[in-house]
Amino acid sequence: MFDPRNECMPADQREDLQLKRLRSMVNYCLTHVPFYTDLLHKSGITSGNDLTRLSDIHLIPFTTKEDLQRLYPAGFLAVPMNQIARIHASSGTAGHPLAGYYTKTDLETWRKAAARVLALNGVTKDDIFQISVGYGMFTGALGFHQGAEEIGCTVIPASTGNTERQLTLMRDFGVTAITATPSYAVFLSEKIREAGIRNHLKLKRVLLGAERCSPSMRQTIERNLGVETADNYGMTEFFGPGFSGECACRCGLHVTEDLFYPEIVDSSTGDPLPDGQTGELVVTSLLREAMPLLRYRTRDLTSLDHSPCACGRTTVRVQAPMGRTDDMFVFKGVNIYPSQIEYAIGQVPGLSPHYRVTLSRNAMCQDTALLEIERDPDEIHPDQELIQELDHRLHEVIFARLNIRLMRPGELPRFQGKSRRVDDQRYSE
Repeated sequence: MFDPRNECMPADQREDLQLKRLRSMVNYCLTHVPFYTDLLHKSGITSGNDLTRLSDIHLIPFTTKEDLQRLYPAGFLAVPMNQIARIHASSGTAGHPLAGYYTKTDLETWRKAAARVLALNGVTKDDIFQISVGYGMFTGALGFHQGAEEIGCTVIPASTGNTERQLTLMRDFGVTAITATPSYAVFLSEKIREAGIRNHLKLKRVLLGAERCSPSMRQTIERNLGVETADNYGMTEFFGPGFSGECACRCGLHVTEDLFYPEIVDSSTGDPLPDGQTGELVVTSLLREAMPLLRYRTRDLTSLDHSPCACGRTTVRVQAPMGRTDDMFVFKGVNIYPSQIEYAIGQVPGLSPHYRVTLSRNAMCQDTALLEIERDPDEIHPDQELIQELDHRLHEVIFARLNIRLMRPGELPRFQGKSRRVDDQRYSE
């Protein structure tokens, strides 16, 4: 445990700390961020003391991705640019990228938060830690790099790609822990199995992040490598790695609650939802200088769990996001999330986690959906049996039928970064 004081703080003390920091952050935003000065005043909030309890956070209007993009690049900056020590940004798959700004104090706070998540995932000072996610504007690599150095382990900044070199580094330097996107971790595990070098590696754990990891992907990695995997979840808008991580109990991801206040709301109405109910995650910065955010709608669908965890940590746990409000697609009037497809695939032994959905329109302007899915290389059942079983499972989950095409192992693209599973061609010219 990296930070026992904050990770095991009694609930009433944590709530007092969160309320104190929330009030301070509201005052800071009122003074330093014109967007919030206007937004809060219009809502009748002129001071952090207007919030008498944590539940009063609902008096603060939401901040959205559209707000950040509209005021890109520096509309949410709370300090002059000469106080900014580093800038990161998301990949910007829709509209402007989402910029993340950091003062020196922010970088130190982030460093310790990332170290806490790595410790949650089982990383210690004795590990040799290979970082196999891309360095650059993406927060994942540098976030974990600085967190690993804070813990005191040996860091290998391998970045992504050049898979043969990745395997060479793992073997030559006795790598014991590695972080990668789930898609790339699956790919690496397949290459290790094909090369027959699993027993020549010292790998003990694989840390996953940056994209949703389906149960079948996780099972494939663990089966191929004979190691434990651990999940983590973060976002550029809130430092990056360091927001939450999974302990050995594997019952959710512990949130660094002294730095972030999480809520779950109904994505349609914005109303708060109770523990255990799935909705949209909303997050508030409690301790950030450069770019504080109040009640930011992440668009990620998940739930919260305040029940006790056997690991001894008292922080709330967020479930690994099941999808996003903006990655849903509509097919024949049915709302479908990729996570639902992944769940159905995971119910059919003999299928790999590699799949692709292509949406198109035929000559009669009817929507069609093709699901291409690879067979597991060791599967012996006929194609038709696997297709029939998957069709049955899909219909149970999404109440719609997709055309299914079984592919040979290795036929579908592999991804070194975030995977792209759905190709919607219906609106292209």
